[in-house]
Amino acid sequence: MRGELFRKQILYRQGDIYVLRNTMPFPLRESNAFMAESEQGWTVIDTGVNTPENQQRWTLALKEIGISFRHIQRIYITHYHHDHLGLAGWLQEKSEAQVFLPPPDLLTFNTYISSDQYYPAVKDLCLQAGWNHQLIESLADDVKSIDVLMQPYPYLSSLPEDSQLEFGGCRYRTYLVPGHSDGHIVFIGDNGWLLGGDNLIKHTILHLTDWPHTRLVNPLEDHLQALQELDSLDIKLVLPGHGMCFSHLTEKIEAVIEHHEKRKNQVLQGLKGISSAWDLAVKLFGDNPYIHIKRLVLAETLAYLNALASQQQIAVEQQAGINYYKRL
Repeated sequence: MRGELFRKQILYRQGDIYVLRNTMPFPLRESNAFMAESEQGWTVIDTGVNTPENQQRWTLALKEIGISFRHIQRIYITHYHHDHLGLAGWLQEKSEAQVFLPPPDLLTFNTYISSDQYYPAVKDLCLQAGWNHQLIESLADDVKSIDVLMQPYPYLSSLPEDSQLEFGGCRYRTYLVPGHSDGHIVFIGDNGWLLGGDNLIKHTILHLTDWPHTRLVNPLEDHLQALQELDSLDIKLVLPGHGMCFSHLTEKIEAVIEHHEKRKNQVLQGLKGISSAWDLAVKLFGDNPYIHIKRLVLAETLAYLNALASQQQIAVEQQAGINYYKRL
């Protein structure tokens, strides 16, 4: 009875893949980690944030499956965010498994997360977007405050694009889907299953861009193009980074495209006269007391502005270190 209750609450099986539901202190509340046996031992994809509760969940889940931490040989991370990478260091200490991260996100991690120079790394980009020093300091404090959810840092190995791995009796290949982070990868199996990370979630649409940690010039175009390429493949089931598994990939991609096109047009129509990105973001989408939400609202506004600039619908000019946008 205890085992059945445990499975229902936090662990279930999708074919030969175990899905572990972790908790997190963010609005989505939960994230998924995936485990399956391979020829080289057990493989993990994503881990959840490092909290005592999630450590207990992992310990109980492995016991429920009938394996130990030492059975885990490889840990693959779809992208560097806390709710996916957070427990990788703890798991690595217990299992001695290699932890793999795609190269663009490995660079982001080394630049913004494991470095103690966060404020100077993002200052100029934030000022250009219209933020003042107080907002930048708040962002730096927020990043530092949630860093505990990723400690201890794992020793990370680079996972090149178009890598292949065997997982749960099936061969998977990695695909780059930039946007949510620069190096976000997904895993597509020969069986038509997609382990999609944070690109496609059944019940919501997650934020588009990783600003100010991004090096992408036009994250909206890059993201939508990658999703359309996924849609050309024969995907039968999506195992997302949050929420429940789902099919009907085409309908979800169409909804994502429609959402971003609508928001991009809202930005274009709302741009009256000359405005900084932050002033426009607050005008169109409102302010929020939480600095993390401020960042996401500004990040998406910038993504739409960059897309509109690439389409030559708006122009940008810099005055006193701040970028100002106007319609053409």
